[in-house]
Amino acid sequence: MRRYAETTRVPVEKSRIEIERVLVRYGATSFGTMTEPDKATIYFKLKNRELQWTIPMPTPKVGKSEQETRRRWRVMLITMKAMIESVESGLLSFDEAFLAHIVVPGKALTLGAMLVPKLNDLYQGLSLPALLAGESVTLGGGAGG
Repeated sequence: MRRYAETTRVPVEKSRIEIERVLVRYGATSFGTMTEPDKATIYFKLKNRELQWTIPMPTPKVGKSEQETRRRWRVMLITMKAMIESVESGLLSFDEAFLAHIVVPGKALTLGAMLVPKLNDLYQGLSLPALLAGESVTLGGGAGG
């Protein structure tokens, strides 16, 4: 089975602009992107929430990594459209759809960055309050509070 947008020729910049247009169409009041060799991060404010979404990028390989980078941006666009449409259609609340990407005020971390690395502990019996109480530890590559 082929992966979505596996052969896309759409430049990254066009996908980024399309993502921005989708966000603005649905009411985003702020938007920005930052790229690094191993990731691209989209920042936006929507429905009175600050959000951050990181797209992991492939390791550089001649020819292949550029194609994979274009594909990942197309996947990001379709994912963003689907999540926003699920909110607009009443299938999910905004917070339900975007929970992992909501930036915790004063922490410079998303809820996902804080909680996802701890899910295994939760399933091993550690209570959610205990997990949250220990949120100052290093979390999945980012520093805690």
